[in-house]
Amino acid sequence: MVEVIDRAAAFVIIVLMAVLTAVVVLQVVFRYGFNSSLDWGWEVPRLSFICLVFLAIPLGFKRGLHVGVDLFVNQVPIDIQRVLLRVTAAMMAVLLVIIAYYAARLAHSTWDQRTPTLKLSTGTFYVVLIVGNFHSVLHLIRVALTGTAPKPESLSE
Repeated sequence: MVEVIDRAAAFVIIVLMAVLTAVVVLQVVFRYGFNSSLDWGWEVPRLSFICLVFLAIPLGFKRGLHVGVDLFVNQVPIDIQRVLLRVTAAMMAVLLVIIAYYAARLAHSTWDQRTPTLKLSTGTFYVVLIVGNFHSVLHLIRVALTGTAPKPESLSE
């Protein structure tokens, strides 16, 4: 199940990168080539980037690519390292659920507000945060239950 969500998120990230790149290039061409600009030329890249970031965070957890300071952790025995890993993963999962809760409240309270050109609900930005957080929680639960974190992978794998 998590693998399917990971693949879907990766696909959406690729699409969002393409959209972001294409719209920014178009905006530059229109602005400097035709002395005009696209009305929606800044909203689409901004929304794409926000979605991209919050969908990519869980994939970073999956691949062990997030920055961590483990100077202290590496000095303790392996059994204690596993306990610390489980506790920190559980704490991060709880924090992400709390953030998702408040993002849901903000999404609800801002749902009637619209972006200037696309007329999208500003609550959409918070919905993406909620989706990304719960996807991250799935990976953190695995770490908390197993006591093992993924070894950092290269992005090409």
